[in-house]
Amino acid sequence: MSLRINERKKMKVEQMGQNHLPSIEEDFEEEHSRNLILDDSGNESLEASAAAHGISPMPFFPWKEELECLVRGGLPKALRGEVWQAFVGVRKRRMERYYQSLIALRTNADEGKDNDSSLSVNGGKQPDADHVAIPAKWRRQIEKDLPRTFPGHPALDEVGRDSLRRLLLAYARHNPSVGYCQAMNFFAGLLLLLMPEENAFWTLVGILDDYFDGYYSEEMIESQVDQLVFEELMRERFPKLVSHLDYLGVQVAWISGPWFLSIFVNMIPWESASVLRVWDVLLFEGNRVMLFRTALALMELYGHALVTTKDAGDAVALLQSLSGSTFDSSQLVLTACMGYLAVTEARLQELREKHRPAVLGVIEERSKGGRV
Repeated sequence: MSLRINERKKMKVEQMGQNHLPSIEEDFEEEHSRNLILDDSGNESLEASAAAHGISPMPFFPWKEELECLVRGGLPKALRGEVWQAFVGVRKRRMERYYQSLIALRTNADEGKDNDSSLSVNGGKQPDADHVAIPAKWRRQIEKDLPRTFPGHPALDEVGRDSLRRLLLAYARHNPSVGYCQAMNFFAGLLLLLMPEENAFWTLVGILDDYFDGYYSEEMIESQVDQLVFEELMRERFPKLVSHLDYLGVQVAWISGPWFLSIFVNMIPWESASVLRVWDVLLFEGNRVMLFRTALALMELYGHALVTTKDAGDAVALLQSLSGSTFDSSQLVLTACMGYLAVTEARLQELREKHRPAVLGVIEERSKGGRV
């Protein structure tokens, strides 16, 4: 057994002796780390070692299947925020005073003050506010989107909107290559409904910088690649439906693009917790597989209605109306998770490698045209 596992167990016993109860995040990360740590001999994990000897690794990690079933069944409302933080790894991401320094930069820049007194996480000085200034277009868009974010929700009153503003501006400073684009206000707003402001910031960082890296940059390369991947999966699974959409002149990306970029927020109903349950699985799995599975499940559930549409407007309107329709969230999650087991991260990566050159080629041609 790994020395690190033994050390963790020893520490845990000592902590329990001091009446310390580990948090959900500590417990999840301890279990999750067992897949990644090395054994005493060097480089091979227990899971890899078991596979090499023809032994199923599942007996070592029985919690994985149980946790997966619990997540797919829907997380308890009272625990959802804390569990999401554990899935994203907020405790490991958090850097002392980093969020506060981003807020200080914003405040000083707004007030036109010298910013040399703002300290970074390592005690060094932050860049001058002029070099981390948020473009006016992002500021304007954020201000426009604040009142549009879950309007009427009591948690997003004036005080709540101030938190949302700080969070969005802080992220724009944290990752200026992305900055701000529409839909981020809903992600941040959703997280603020479930957890404290700084925790929401670090969760948002994990989602946008890791889960959806390359999705919201100016060229949106990974988003474009995923649209091509999804179209190929659609043609494999629903050839007649795609043929009908082709006949109507409806591109698959017109449908899936908004779904993917919004991570289904405001695209499927809130009342049945459908969005939250999709997010439960997506954050637990640590990749975008659930995004594809959910979109394919929606096509399966509503494909029979789509093939009866007579024109492009009807088809698009039908799918846009999902947010106000009666929805069985359990059926959606079950169909997504069990009906599309062949849609794996390995399969998606294979298709991404296939389609990425085409996207990069178009971007390169567009940039050459802009230089002429």
